[in-house]
Amino acid sequence: MEFHMSSSTKILLVNSDRDLSEALIYQLSLNDKYQIIESGEDNVFTQINNNSFNIVIINSQPSKLNGHNLTKKLRTGGFKNPIIMLITHSDASNVDNKLTIEANEYIIKPFKYPELLKSIELHLRQFKRTEDTQYNLGSYLFKPNSKILEADGNKSIRLTEKENDILKFLYQNLETIVSREILLHEVWGYNSKVTTHTLETHIYRLRQKIEIDPANACFLITGTGGYRLNP
Repeated sequence: MEFHMSSSTKILLVNSDRDLSEALIYQLSLNDKYQIIESGEDNVFTQINNNSFNIVIINSQPSKLNGHNLTKKLRTGGFKNPIIMLITHSDASNVDNKLTIEANEYIIKPFKYPELLKSIELHLRQFKRTEDTQYNLGSYLFKPNSKILEADGNKSIRLTEKENDILKFLYQNLETIVSREILLHEVWGYNSKVTTHTLETHIYRLRQKIEIDPANACFLITGTGGYRLNP
């Protein structure tokens, strides 16, 4: 079910509670810049593949919709935009005990709608600031949001999504050798079909783009068991 608004902020509402769904849609619709698309759990990935959502709101219900599992699947599948999960009091302890927090925020039900609206705007702003970040990598200017490396002389090198993610994660761990296993997990998630050969192929192609002499890499370095950047 889709509710069109007059502007461009797309919200995916994943929900199985009709009463809460109607109330949420009504409150969100008061802000005319939101476009709200409602989905059940089974249809989430179809919606994600067919739309560019700015943020996802999941109404987690232990007996009907496991928001934690769904969020993990979204992150593993490469969805990087903010996720807000609405949880029960009984579920809050599970969040506190989790080793990996996948959602950006957990809001305990019942809640006041202004609280949710404030959280939506906060996470959208934070995400935009993160995505607008530019990094200096040697002679390159790395723009992860645009998937571009700008070189001297206004030359632009376009990166694939995986190449972009590899560079971004290596930059976050500068001068540290990142193991192949960690890179596989961070870039591809837990996917049994992806092997180190897949990673090595992407590294090879990335070097063809960014190294002066790809056979003797001096920027994207192979170390013991992994890779590192040498900016």
